Amino acid sequence: MIKVIGIVGATGSGKTYLSNLLARKFKAEIINTDASSFRKGLDIGTAKPKNEEMLVKHHLIDFLNPIEDYSINSFQKDCRSKIEELNEENKLVFLVGGSMLYLNSVIYDYQFSKVKRDKKKYLAYSNDELYEYLIKLDPALKDKYHPNNRRRIERALDLIEDNSLKQKQTETKYYDFLIIFLNPERKDLYDRINKRVDLMLEEGFIDEVKALKEAGIDLTKIKEIGYKELGDYLDGKITLEDAKEVIAQKTRNYAKRQITWYRNKIETVEVKVDYNNLDLALKKSEELIMRFLNGKTTKENSK
Repeated sequence: MIKVIGIVGATGSGKTYLSNLLARKFKAEIINTDASSFRKGLDIGTAKPKNEEMLVKHHLIDFLNPIEDYSINSFQKDCRSKIEELNEENKLVFLVGGSMLYLNSVIYDYQFSKVKRDKKKYLAYSNDELYEYLIKLDPALKDKYHPNNRRRIERALDLIEDNSLKQKQTETKYYDFLIIFLNPERKDLYDRINKRVDLMLEEGFIDEVKALKEAGIDLTKIKEIGYKELGDYLDGKITLEDAKEVIAQKTRNYAKRQITWYRNKIETVEVKVDYNNLDLALKKSEELIMRFLNGKTTKENSK
């Protein structure tokens, strides 16, 4: 069974920095599993790795248009194909990102059935009604979908209601994997998120949103946090301070859901992160990877 290593954590946990150092040390290549980083033009607002931060080769990054459809099924196929390709080249693979279900669909034996959609079943419902129904079924999706993006909401409902995404058994692995869960103290993480919103604005987040608007992109169809909010600011609907507050709050909420997922929905080994001494997390992660590659247990801190 092919060995793969995952580096996960909430947004702002230090994944980009630590994963690149680790991948360089172990001569690995990184496959992006963060759905936000699939899309061209969504750079600052998604904290996409900058060229100078990418110390090793990255795959599945910047290959979609901002609102182009791309299913989890398609990602599973593309990601597994890339893993097989790199394995044939005797290269170690790091899966890095914060999109929970995307990672799970690759490392566990998820099966997608070919259920045909009934396009008429949602006609009687308004956009807001469909959105509220989706959130009732899965509250974790609240900030990932916009009420006006009806097509994506219908797809998500099909996925849930028709059970078209199936897992043979929770324990059934598709690969032999080690998933390192980078986990800072909650207060430190939230402080970092708040500061990062200001940093994104300093780096040109507003100009990035302006460019998307000028290109004719409907910002309400971009699910990533911050784009709609800054679009509303540019349209004079809210103040910049209000936009910043909403972006920070939504990001903190999303981070909380990510942490819950990593603790309950996937087999991980938790590594504490101290922003003032990232070398501690780096060293611990290196030790875990060495044990994993040498066939030794890494389960003493597993979640």
